[in-house]
Amino acid sequence: MISARIIMSRILTGHQFRLRSSRSLSATALPDSADAVVIGGGSIGASTAYHLQKSGLSTVLLERNDLTSGTTWHSAGMLWRLRPSDIDIELHTYTRDMCLRLEEETGETSFSENGGLFIAKNKERFDEYRRLHETGKFFGIESSVLTDPADIKAVHPLMNTDDVYGALYSSTDGTIDPTSIVNAYAKAAKKLGASFHTKTAVASISTVPSLFSHGASQVTSVTTEGGHTIKTPVVINACGAWAGHVSEMVKAPIPLLAMKHAMVVTEKMEGMNHSLPNVRDHDLSVYFKTQGDAMAIGGYENNPEFWDSPSPTFSFGLFDLDWDTFNQNLEGHLQRCPSVEKVGIKSTVCGPESFTPDHKPLVGPQPGVHGFYQCCGFNSMGMMLGGGIGREMANWVNNGSASVDLFSFDVSRFHPDNVKDASWVKDRTHESYAKTYAIVFPHDEALAGRGARKSGFFEELSKRGCFYQARHGMERPGWFDVEGGKDLTPLDYDYYGAYEEGGWRLGNGRGDVPANEEHPYLDAVEGELTFGVGDSFDAVGRECKAAREGVAMFDQSYFGNFHLRGKGAGAFVEYLCGSEMKDKQVGSVIYTTLCNENGGVEADLTVGKLGEDDFYFSAGGQTVTKDIWWVKRAMEKGQWEGVELVDVGDDVSILSVQGPHSRALLEGLVEEEGALDRDKFDFSTCKELKLKTGHSVLFLRLTFVGELGFELHVPTKDAGDIYRELWKLGEVYSEKHGVDIVNAGYRAIDSLSAEKNFRHWHADLSNRDTPMEAGIGFTVLPKLKKEGEDAVEFLGRAALQKKRKEGLKRKLICLTVPRRENGSVVALHGMETIWRNGDCVGVVRSTAFGYTIDKTVAYGYLEADKLGWEKITNKRLGGEEATWEIGGIGGEMHASELNLKAPFDPKSERVDPKEEGGGKRVA
Repeated sequence: MISARIIMSRILTGHQFRLRSSRSLSATALPDSADAVVIGGGSIGASTAYHLQKSGLSTVLLERNDLTSGTTWHSAGMLWRLRPSDIDIELHTYTRDMCLRLEEETGETSFSENGGLFIAKNKERFDEYRRLHETGKFFGIESSVLTDPADIKAVHPLMNTDDVYGALYSSTDGTIDPTSIVNAYAKAAKKLGASFHTKTAVASISTVPSLFSHGASQVTSVTTEGGHTIKTPVVINACGAWAGHVSEMVKAPIPLLAMKHAMVVTEKMEGMNHSLPNVRDHDLSVYFKTQGDAMAIGGYENNPEFWDSPSPTFSFGLFDLDWDTFNQNLEGHLQRCPSVEKVGIKSTVCGPESFTPDHKPLVGPQPGVHGFYQCCGFNSMGMMLGGGIGREMANWVNNGSASVDLFSFDVSRFHPDNVKDASWVKDRTHESYAKTYAIVFPHDEALAGRGARKSGFFEELSKRGCFYQARHGMERPGWFDVEGGKDLTPLDYDYYGAYEEGGWRLGNGRGDVPANEEHPYLDAVEGELTFGVGDSFDAVGRECKAAREGVAMFDQSYFGNFHLRGKGAGAFVEYLCGSEMKDKQVGSVIYTTLCNENGGVEADLTVGKLGEDDFYFSAGGQTVTKDIWWVKRAMEKGQWEGVELVDVGDDVSILSVQGPHSRALLEGLVEEEGALDRDKFDFSTCKELKLKTGHSVLFLRLTFVGELGFELHVPTKDAGDIYRELWKLGEVYSEKHGVDIVNAGYRAIDSLSAEKNFRHWHADLSNRDTPMEAGIGFTVLPKLKKEGEDAVEFLGRAALQKKRKEGLKRKLICLTVPRRENGSVVALHGMETIWRNGDCVGVVRSTAFGYTIDKTVAYGYLEADKLGWEKITNKRLGGEEATWEIGGIGGEMHASELNLKAPFDPKSERVDPKEEGGGKRVA
């Protein structure tokens, strides 16, 4: 094999790779006002401008240099539609369709359908590809699973297949030409009336304090470096690696960093032509792309170089390639395509690309700044997502919400404290880059950025074998290893040892970072990296058993908590929430949905009525930043006066005590005798109680696992003391009564709640799903049934009324899958296909193994058009004989049972039992 140094010596000095330049489109004068201003003339900005203009908004695009400058012009442009996310698939497919549509409209040919080939070197990777193949059946994406090396060579003759386990070939994928697609969007947008202005840099963005959502501001105008001001209420930041600078203009830091990302182009290669598919070998962390009669090769290394200070004049610039960094990829290229070693390197392409802490874009309304939208941080996926994201930005600006579930892209998915922490952002961004081509296992956990946010119970639970998950920057319990005896607290991030031996320094004062020699937490994570059953399976089962038969204590401090207070709070909460609020008594706790104008669910949460003018919201921790901003946007849009939002999330830690013995255990902690009695403390109510420790605690009688239980919302500063006292009581109670009292984590919550038909927002409930479609119509139907003088106006009412009359076109269903005949568990993880009488009619959205019923539980949406029905009803689903199956890895079909009610305790008798300690395991 020819060494990397020999190949390096073949580089043609002085030759620089560059795509053909986009044509200047600054023919018109700058306007004085516009409905929306897009900053950035790459594929994302151009698509967004087109879709905004098409939606009816007068739109202006401002570009500092020329269209495609920055990152777009040197993009590889590969499009892959088979993804582990239904949203990604939908957005990528729309982008592909837009390329073809705009070709007819503008004459710009931007898409080449040369296909895509995924290469797998091992069974685990091949299983991932087979999962993608199965998912593609629902979306109509043709693909072939290849196991014979001869078949792989037939698709791409230049590939070495000696060490290949299998491959996945998608014939309708291909390559997008960056310049052509940007020109196509620009032509189409201008034809509709949009104005594009190149050589026009933005100097500042003006804002004013908002009048109704306190602490926020509102965009009013944009001023160029030439001194021209454009009045506008909407600005979209589509500036790629330079987006941070623009965002700082409105005092909104974002978790985005620029990196030097490279590929090289070979000399002419025998046998290479434009019809050969693009290739990804994720195990070698490399890709190959057709470049005429040559090949472009690139990849993702674990020691990338950050570009700490993006220069505003680097519009069409390239960096010198660091061969010490690129060489680790080059060896993979030589292994997969031996022909690379026989030809020289014609050019190098090392340009800036923007990356984020979780390898997902930053899109949507910027919390704290009304009218400012992020549309950046695309992690080398800007070309693939360009069309779909442009469409969704127009939906967001016009309708207040995207038309699909974009929470995994939403800029508000990050906690503000993490965004402000430069070390957290850099560590997490490095790890996300280094794992770009890692297998997407369902229970993987990040090693970077750990310990940023902790509950008041953290230290106590760490001593008791807690395996933590990082969500929204918070360490929340995943499960407990009570037998291993190891401290599973994550260690400081070591960058996988990538910068240990004099490589590029991180620029954060740390210098070289040695690898952790031992890391028990990482060992535990690796025990979960499977598409089967992980090492924690039995531990989670023990926690579920205790919740059903004894007591399980869950640290739910990860939840976010805030108050809406003031003389206008009552009326605003009634308008905001789907459930009825105004007639509820003080002390009531209501589970409710917050709907958008389309009737989709933006949030589901609980609201405690602590006073006539004080409402206490408790929301899912992953979404609380988004939820708070959603509430503030509603306040601003409706101009609600006399309402104050007070975020108390970090001041409150939540201990949820669940199980048939929970009341009896807690009675030993509460000072007032009988305060927790069934006739004094109803389900779905709350009260503040004094503890024998001297602390005052807000008790909520709620459950997310389907058992008798209470949530203790305690001051974070007192959490450790209260936990220690309760644990002591638990040890005595357990010995006396012979029941298990355990700590439990979110893996158990997932299992227990799935058995009870409870919803998880962003898993089986989202902004595109109405409460009726999701099976929680009870959160809105009482209001919808009131008409005329009794009608109660609330967000989404009109859309929900319309959809209610039309009937359900989509519906969430629950399927259960028994163990195989050999006793093994059918492990499902989402995105599997749902089959009815041999027809593919849906995709699984969320799954869990139900330990109580000893079956796998899966939730997914049926589509009426796939069923061939006009609408979907429970009566028809339950009344017609049907065979249900779920499609798994390799086409394995799993016989399933349809459950129109909760698989476990469908009447919820255990939530409010008449006798203490009632209930036995079903299986």
